[in-house]
Amino acid sequence: MYICPICNSTHLKKRIMKYVEWYGDELLVIERMPALVCDTCGERVYDQHAMEKLQRLLWAPPPSPARVAAK
Repeated sequence: MYICPICNSTHLKKRIMKYVEWYGDELLVIERMPALVCDTCGERVYDQHAMEKLQRLLWAPPPSPARVAAK
């Protein structure tokens, strides 16, 4: 059972939500991020596995020029 970190409600539902956050000077928008949403207060708790994956993508070094497909 999941508990809302804001209102302590146990009425959280799994949903696919839009994740929006500033990343430096750029606005990062992820269209399909799994989350738990509280039916009482609306708080979103994003899936930990998905957040870890996103962090790995953001902090990964850019691909080398040899790996970039030519047009």
